Order: sequence, then structure tokens, then C-alpha cells
Amino acid sequence: MKNRYILGIIGAGNMAEALIRGLLRSNLVRSYEMLASARTLRRIKFLEKTYGVHTTRDNKSVISACDTIILSIKPQDMRTVGEEIKSCLSKNHLLISIAAGIDFAKLREICGPSPKLIRVMPNLPVVIDEGISAIYCGPRISERYRRFAHQIFQAVGNTVDIKNEKLMDVITGLSGTGPAYFFALMEALECAGTKLGLDPQISKMLTLQTAVGAAKMVKQTGATPKQLRERVTSKKGTTQAAMNHFKKKQFWKIVEEAVEAATGRAKELCGEVKKPRPQNRR
Repeated sequence: MKNRYILGIIGAGNMAEALIRGLLRSNLVRSYEMLASARTLRRIKFLEKTYGVHTTRDNKSVISACDTIILSIKPQDMRTVGEEIKSCLSKNHLLISIAAGIDFAKLREICGPSPKLIRVMPNLPVVIDEGISAIYCGPRISERYRRFAHQIFQAVGNTVDIKNEKLMDVITGLSGTGPAYFFALMEALECAGTKLGLDPQISKMLTLQTAVGAAKMVKQTGATPKQLRERVTSKKGTTQAAMNHFKKKQFWKIVEEAVEAATGRAKELCGEVKKPRPQNRR
């Protein structure tokens, strides 16, 4: 193992693997400049063989060998990992957390006052380099750290700057959870087509290309989804019949409430990362 690495990753699961793959492809970081930790021997062997990165099962080793560390762990595991690495952290460390709902105040409580902090909310399409990552740096982070965070996540998609940390939970409810909303709609369309007599494979193909085509139209034309919807909705036509049903069933309100529910859950996650219980003294 080398003495120093450019980037460390604690919790090398699927999201972290996508980042590793994107960073290598973009040449921002080379394989021998990364150190990743994972829980199981099987996982670290896979990462070594597939990507050539250095690996360890010891999270403290990542802190000791890297100044920039991505915390790619579940919110529920943040307390455990934080308590493990806290004593090794210094003012020279930059921690980039992608844990949903865990705000700066909670990160400070868990990891101490020393390290610099950045929060990022990526979403699932980072695994195919089509993700969108919202980045909150806070007022005291220098420009070079902000740029580096954007460079890392631009290797797997697009990034946006967020100035108000409170909006990170909204972003979790919108784009973080968002892919599942589209998957659910596609699932419903496939099922409807099959139920009405289409071959399942044909229904799947029609749904998939319709989704891809609709997204590309918004991206390439510059028109808003509302504008495109109105253009394709002819008076007394088939689309109007469908839209009337959507309005009757309050489709837009259902989606809004789903985003609100996901946003609320993100807020709850922070509160669920409880302080460790004090040990009984005899």
C-alpha cells in the first residue's frame, strides 16, 4: 500500500463503483491513486481485479492515506463509521458525504470539528454516466475544493451547485428518488399495454422508446415538458382523453405528494442517526 493517495472511498458499493469507473474513464484519477474500503474480502478483491484500485477493509487506513475521502455509506451506518474514523480526522481532510438526509450539523457531531465537509446528492443513473448530482459546499469551503467535487461527479453525469443546505432534502425527494418515479410509470405503461392485448416484449419496447424519445425531446428542443405536452394534446383527441383522466385522478398532486413524502423521509433519516448510548460505569 502506498503512503498517499489522491482519493479515498469508504463504503465501495454500487454508487462508489460507478464513481471509480467514471473517474478512471475521465482520467481525472488513475487506478493507483485511489484507495477504497469495503466490508467484505470478496468485494475488495472484485474492485482490485476489475479496476486495479488499491483496497482495504480498514476505514482508518483510508483516512491515514488520503486527504480527500468520499463517504459512500448508508445514513444508518454514518454513526458507526464516524465514531471509527473520528480520531484520525484532521483539518487537512476533506470529507464528501453522499448519505441522504445527513446534514452538516449531524456530520460535525459525528466526525468532529476538524475536517472540511461537502454534501453531494447523486442519483442512480450515475451507474451509466447519466446522473445528476447536487453539491452543497457551505460558505467556508475554498473554490478549489468546490471545483474538485464537481470534477469528481461530472465524471458520471452533470452537477448543480446548491447554496441552501435545506434544499438538499428536496433534491433527495426529487432527483435522488426520481428515477424510481419514472421506473414506476414505465412499469405501469408496460402492464397496461399487456393487459390490453399487446405481447409483453412489444409493450416493453414501445414503453422504453417512448420514454427515451420524450426525454430527448425535452433535452434537445429546449421546450418545457408542459409546452411539449400541450403541443401533442389535440382538442378532443386521444391525448386529451388521457390528460383529462390524469386531472380527474389528480396525477400532478399525487406526484407532488410523493416528492414531499420522500423529502420528509430524508429529513427523518438525520434524526434517526442517534447518539451512542453512554456505557454504564461501575
